[in-house]
Amino acid sequence: MSAVKLIVISVFILAAILLSSCSGLGESPIPTPYPTEQIPTIIVMTLAAQGIELPKEEVIPPTTKPSTTPGATQELNSSPTSTATLTLQPIENTGTPSATPTQVVPAPDILPPANIPASINQIISPGSGSKVISPFILRAALKPGENSIVRIELLGEDSRLLMREVRRYQSLETEWISIGSEVEFGINSVAEIGRLQISIEDEHGRLRSVSSVELFLQSIGNQDLLQPEDQLQDIILDSPQTNRLIQGGTMRVAGLARARTNQPLMIEIVTSDGKIVGTRQVSVTSQLGSVYGTFAIDVPYTVDYTTRVRVKVWEPGDRIPGIVSLSSVEVLISP
Repeated sequence: MSAVKLIVISVFILAAILLSSCSGLGESPIPTPYPTEQIPTIIVMTLAAQGIELPKEEVIPPTTKPSTTPGATQELNSSPTSTATLTLQPIENTGTPSATPTQVVPAPDILPPANIPASINQIISPGSGSKVISPFILRAALKPGENSIVRIELLGEDSRLLMREVRRYQSLETEWISIGSEVEFGINSVAEIGRLQISIEDEHGRLRSVSSVELFLQSIGNQDLLQPEDQLQDIILDSPQTNRLIQGGTMRVAGLARARTNQPLMIEIVTSDGKIVGTRQVSVTSQLGSVYGTFAIDVPYTVDYTTRVRVKVWEPGDRIPGIVSLSSVEVLISP
């Protein structure tokens, strides 16, 4: 006999008992061994004791009132047939991606000294390590000075010239110039290392300043532009000072340098007609807790009379030959 039929029979028996108890107004109700309100529960328990399981669709689970306490966690039914699984979904960024690359902040123990000046030759974007495809936009800020020539060049791994742009400026010595230029290039490989450099020449064609960044040049793919760590000068000349008169045939050249290679620095003393009258190499001595090291050396020179010269200190490249960075000052020298 099915469970449903047993329930129906039990309901008829219960109804008969209730009718018989109300058959006469003056008669007492027929006594039952259990209270009337407990009879449905007893029927269910009796069926369960006999191994008869009621259909699941007929069992209504009790309703749990949700907690109204702020921050309270609602308990989930742990029944095997209704186990709830909590899945953490990633937060989707629906904002517009910024065109400004994330700035890389150096570790606190290798911060540059506080007295390092800003470079007069700043490549703002792309920064070193950026991945670029052709064309990309170069942004720079320069202080070229009067009657200066600015050269923008892109070199490949084998030092081949991939792009060059030459500009002439008649700006004041203290005037800043903003540059925005589209750089196009072509390479035969899928990708290679390149160097983007900006050179400033004085009115005599001598290099006054060079800044550069190394880039990953790609023929296909996506651009990944990084922001420079800072815009500080890489090589700072503490000696000699601008427009000083140096005598005796020897010049003390000293300062700070943030070297990017293991190559020694090159020092050249160049006259207005391009003649080199003194040259030496010097290594950079690292300083604990600073990205800048020190250098100092005496450079002999040879001149027959007092003349104005430009003292250039530059760092040569290793993977790509040429100049990685250069700083200079103009001074007077005499025998």
